[in-house]
Amino acid sequence: MRRVAAVCLSIAIAAVVGICCGHLAARSVVLRDELGIVCGRGHLLALVHGLGVYQAHVDRIVNESHYPAGAENREGTSVERQSALTDLIANTALLARATRERIPRADVKREISLLRSQFRDDKTWRQALNQSGFVTLSRTLRNELQGRQWISKRISPELTVTDAESDSFYESHQENFFVPERHHVSHLFLAAPPDTAPEIIERKQVAIGILSVRLAHGEDFATLAAQNSEDEATKLRGGDLGYFSANRMPPDFVETTLKLHPGEISKPIRTRLGFHILKLIDVQPARQKMFDEARNDIAIELANQKRATAIQQLIVDLSSETGYLRPL
Repeated sequence: MRRVAAVCLSIAIAAVVGICCGHLAARSVVLRDELGIVCGRGHLLALVHGLGVYQAHVDRIVNESHYPAGAENREGTSVERQSALTDLIANTALLARATRERIPRADVKREISLLRSQFRDDKTWRQALNQSGFVTLSRTLRNELQGRQWISKRISPELTVTDAESDSFYESHQENFFVPERHHVSHLFLAAPPDTAPEIIERKQVAIGILSVRLAHGEDFATLAAQNSEDEATKLRGGDLGYFSANRMPPDFVETTLKLHPGEISKPIRTRLGFHILKLIDVQPARQKMFDEARNDIAIELANQKRATAIQQLIVDLSSETGYLRPL
């Protein structure tokens, strides 16, 4: 009899505790909702690991997505607002999950340095820091690094690409590994962009003509390029542009190149950049890449595809981690 009474008492206590917890949870949601309204954050839309997501958070995301468009659509459509809420829930869940990730202080400092490099001077940087606060910035960057690290640990095992997968991709996407005809060209260049004064254009046109005559009389192309070319990136190597395909150069440049034979030097031509004399050194015919040549590119492509799929699934999983969700 005592045993039965003890069991009944235990059940009763468990029921009371469950009811109390339910009431406390309900009161917590109601209280946080009311506090959100009082504090200007709007209704509580979701609770994620004890962290609240409010209407103001959704409004900010929607506003940012419309910037710099006009204010007429700032409230956003229901689809936009639902998408923003889903992203916020996933990000909040990620923040909660990643809090135990250890991030070296040096990594945070490196991120701050990279951010600093995007500002034109110290004054602008300090103004930005004053607006956000250095402590807030450091915490935000640390949170971001923690999130990246947590995600990397979760998805890394899924990014392995097997030889069989690479081979299958190559066989079904051979058109992606076609190498077009490529030309190896050197040029002697005198700059004359569109805003060049007419008298300078005339002077350079005369100069390129004189250089063309000197080449016709047998002077060395590489030597003349080193002495006279205004392409600083190539003049010290005799104007060598390396190999390129037709889609990598201006049409008039390519048109002249296609008329040359290896070893032949062109007459002066003019492009939008200035005056050129071209020398064709070699031609590589179009060909199909072999699998071994394409193997690394394929592995990177497949790993990127797997990464995108894994992250998308992770977002779906994280966005479901909510203890309370208010319909929009």
